[in-house]
Amino acid sequence: MKVSKEFKVGLLVVIGILMLYVGVNFLKGNAIFGQNREYYAEFENANGLKSSNEVQINGVKIGMVSSVGLHPTNPERILVKFTVIDDELLIPEGSYVELISSDLLGTKALTMHLNLDKVANDKYVEIGDTLRTEVEVGLADQINEQILPLKKKTEELIGSVEGIIVSINSFWDTSAAYTIDESLYEFRDGIAKFGDLANSLTVLIESETKVVNDVLENTKSITGNLASKSDAINKTIDNFSAISDTLASTDIKSVIAETKSTLTELNAVLAKVNNGEGSLGMLLHTDSLHNEIIQTNQSIQDLLDDMEANPNKYVHFSVFGRKMKAPKPE
Repeated sequence: MKVSKEFKVGLLVVIGILMLYVGVNFLKGNAIFGQNREYYAEFENANGLKSSNEVQINGVKIGMVSSVGLHPTNPERILVKFTVIDDELLIPEGSYVELISSDLLGTKALTMHLNLDKVANDKYVEIGDTLRTEVEVGLADQINEQILPLKKKTEELIGSVEGIIVSINSFWDTSAAYTIDESLYEFRDGIAKFGDLANSLTVLIESETKVVNDVLENTKSITGNLASKSDAINKTIDNFSAISDTLASTDIKSVIAETKSTLTELNAVLAKVNNGEGSLGMLLHTDSLHNEIIQTNQSIQDLLDDMEANPNKYVHFSVFGRKMKAPKPE
């Protein structure tokens, strides 16, 4: 059977279109002969993630990113759609995808972290669900995190050096030099005054040398007297020691106890007297004795006055022996 050229050209065109379709879908990460397993993820920033970037598990490619764009209902979020090529891979609930840098050049990729704790419960993510996301700290961010404190300290050091240089420049200007000259003059005057003070001290010490010598002689005499009286001092110390030993051997405790008991009894007696109990208490708290003494004193005074006025009533005498008649008592 002879095949025409037109058939061959058409067959080649169909095969080319088929290969183009397969290649495009392969590059996009879409399934060629089956259903596409598409999932979604949301990020705050794409950070350079593009379509056709890989989706990995532990560095093994399992799919590709299909599209990266703004979220249709929240433009501040980035919606990423990715496809999983491996049909046998089941994604347990609680798994999440992380935006990472796959190489040193900063090529972005998605890595999936499977939640293997949910496998036993047979709960898996369905096609079209949105997975939880995280973002890896990039190499540039890590470098910036380490370099920024160093940069800040370097800037502070440069500022300090600039301040020192400005201080040195201001120190060596004309006004500063004049201030230094004045300070040097004042320092020289101070040294001269210190020299005058030293000379005055020298003259004073020379003039007071005799007084110092007399004081030393007196001190020496006092120490000699103390040395000569050492025996008497020792005896005095021995006497004090004997007195202290005697006091220590005396039953001071019993004496103090007896004294305390006596004071207690005395306080009881004084309390009774203060309350008017007993003869002494009644004497102190009543006026009868005082009144009787005053009355007795008045009676004695009246008797003396009567004896002075009428002595014949009390004394009788006669020269011739005749008995005088006593006056009638009142």
